[in-house]
Amino acid sequence: MGAPPFAAYHRRQDEAIRRVQPYPADRFAGRGIVMAAGGPRLFTNAWVTLHVLRHVVGCTLPVQLWYLGPDELSAAMIELLRPLDVECVDALEVRRRHPMRRLGGWECKPYAIVHSPFREVLWLDADNAPLVDPSVLFSEPEYARTGAIFWPDLGSLPPDHPIWAVCRVPWRDEPEFESGQVVLDKARCWPALQLTLHLNAWSDVYYRYVYGDKETFHLAWRMLDAPYAMPPRRPRKAIGHWSRAPETDGGCWTLFQHDLAGREIFHHRTSTGKWNLLGESLSFAGFPFEPFCREALAELARRWDGRVHPPPRPSRPARTEAEIAAASTFRYVRRATDERTLQLLPGGRIGAGAAAAERSWRLDRDVAGPALVIAGDYGVICRLRLDEDGVWRGRWILFEQMPIELIPLGDASAGACPGQGSARSATTWRWSEPGVRPVRAERAVSERSCRM
Repeated sequence: MGAPPFAAYHRRQDEAIRRVQPYPADRFAGRGIVMAAGGPRLFTNAWVTLHVLRHVVGCTLPVQLWYLGPDELSAAMIELLRPLDVECVDALEVRRRHPMRRLGGWECKPYAIVHSPFREVLWLDADNAPLVDPSVLFSEPEYARTGAIFWPDLGSLPPDHPIWAVCRVPWRDEPEFESGQVVLDKARCWPALQLTLHLNAWSDVYYRYVYGDKETFHLAWRMLDAPYAMPPRRPRKAIGHWSRAPETDGGCWTLFQHDLAGREIFHHRTSTGKWNLLGESLSFAGFPFEPFCREALAELARRWDGRVHPPPRPSRPARTEAEIAAASTFRYVRRATDERTLQLLPGGRIGAGAAAAERSWRLDRDVAGPALVIAGDYGVICRLRLDEDGVWRGRWILFEQMPIELIPLGDASAGACPGQGSARSATTWRWSEPGVRPVRAERAVSERSCRM
């Protein structure tokens, strides 16, 4: 009863710090770029970023691309990257040798940095195109002094945010980290990097307070009072607008990050601003390589259909309202973007798998025949037509306008689909320690901003 509310967290943190072994110099050498790009959406963006690296800014550093098992990258997709001198690494296979308590998309970032073969690492998000050869960052005097460069995000954590107490760090008036790009010398950052790995291994705890991995780097470095460099300028926010969107839609924003001298060197297409292989991709003012990137997208579309694996065959006919409700469970495929299980329930309700764009369904009839209509917070999002193979097909009407397939699976397939993508709703300012009340209400990332 008398224990501090975060005592269990603190014990685990102290144990993680005590367990850090000396830097294993025999495991690592040289410099390289590490990124993660599992699933069709991130693979598309990695394809563009890698072409910019190799063919526009002339970067020759070796690249490792990490992913989470065969549901995220197929052999055919890996083969497409071979001419770009990219080594693809299955994190789930590495996990057999180097266990990790939890390993998802965000957790994979520090895990890949730690277990990549390089001593000096430039981490680059798949949707983050460099505007210059990023190799120059390893020559920065501030990197030589500290062994680490991090980049600022738009916001800062307020003094009363509970994460300061969770990690026993006094409040600092400084930016949050934006971890779309990170430069590290593992030999000099090993203890802080290991503590970062611990915070992500316990993501079910720490992600309640902060959005994904980015602040775990910030907090680990501050917990150990480890030095780092950071450009003084906050990122420039650029807004793009869809050709078809509700009038209330405020557009999509992305970031331009600066180097230590203040010039823009990264264009990070965050959130829904990512490149889209088979739908609309937004334009952002100030990005000089857009024509090249769109040519790279077109080349990928000629060589790849946007799928990790062939789609399943429909389990049963689903033509009428009664048959659709009886089938219940569908594979909802947003081609070259993601897949998830979607339950169409009686009465036009959507159950498991629903996001902001998918709240209800109905069956309309017009001169072209029946149309399965899906609607949500933005109004009607797609009208699908039934093909001869039993698959409902169409496109999103709004936003990305990517191709859609709705494939009946039947009640026996109600589990998650392999390789599915889903919108992450990150909750912060909340915890679940027994007997501890939250100091503020749960704050969720807006579904529009992460409209996957």
